[in-house]
Amino acid sequence: MLIFDRETCKLYHARLMNAQAIHMPVINSLDFSRKAQEFHDIIPLLRFSRLGEYLADANGSLDITLSGVVGKSGEPGLRLAVQGALNLTCQRCLDSFEYLLDVTADFVLVTSEDAIPSPDSDEYDDEVDYLVAETQMPVMDLVEDEILLALPLAPKHAEKDCLASSKVELEKPSPFAALKDFKVGGSQND
Repeated sequence: MLIFDRETCKLYHARLMNAQAIHMPVINSLDFSRKAQEFHDIIPLLRFSRLGEYLADANGSLDITLSGVVGKSGEPGLRLAVQGALNLTCQRCLDSFEYLLDVTADFVLVTSEDAIPSPDSDEYDDEVDYLVAETQMPVMDLVEDEILLALPLAPKHAEKDCLASSKVELEKPSPFAALKDFKVGGSQND
């Protein structure tokens, strides 16, 4: 990338920032799990690029904890916990409201997609979330994916708090009201 320096009137090359340069944690997921490591941070909402379009505003932060675990049968795994408050837009009244986020997700790490049991096999369990292990796994991507999956499809206030629920709907006249003048027994040709 070329950048022009207006003060010295010179061009210079600037390297693009990678995940480590802007303090985005990257882990080796298998080592992280086997060593039972833990990552804990409070991350501002501004750091989540895809989440921004769902928020009424990006004020606030989320408490993130990622732990490496080993399952009962020795399989490596990750446990993710995310807590915080998001300001979402109510789809009924279009006003913002606070949505309390409390996500907990457990993942079983597998070496490849082929290691994930097929839905037809006996060892398949639809309650288990599988994650393909990576040597350079960006933690923020995993966290943001889980947050997006936890959001409601149509966020709304509670019925009692929503401004739209207090609006009185006008009663529309029935389109068949004009037909009530026509009686079954009477004929207009008489």
